[in-house]
Amino acid sequence: MAEAANRRLARAITFIALIGAGYYWMVGGEYTRAGLVRLEREIESRRAESTARADELASIRAWADSLVSNSWAIERVARERYGFVRPDEILVRFVELGVREDLPPAAPPAEDVP
Repeated sequence: MAEAANRRLARAITFIALIGAGYYWMVGGEYTRAGLVRLEREIESRRAESTARADELASIRAWADSLVSNSWAIERVARERYGFVRPDEILVRFVELGVREDLPPAAPPAEDVP
């Protein structure tokens, strides 16, 4: 009978220890489950950011390679960014009408007084 009581006591102590360890793992301590979940989310976020930057870098490298090896790409940049034209061409630019911020505001029109 004493042996059965000792077994029950050992089981109860083991159960309480497991509950305490689980609680400590979930809530307390330096490395909690919530902290682990937060770190996993941060890792995924950084991986996605790294992948996006790697894709951007590959695109920039491809563009740089085309500028080095392709004269058509160089001509395109010169035309689009700097407005370069060949001697027999005429450059036509379309500008949207609107308020220009680099000019002072226009004076109101004068009224005709008879």
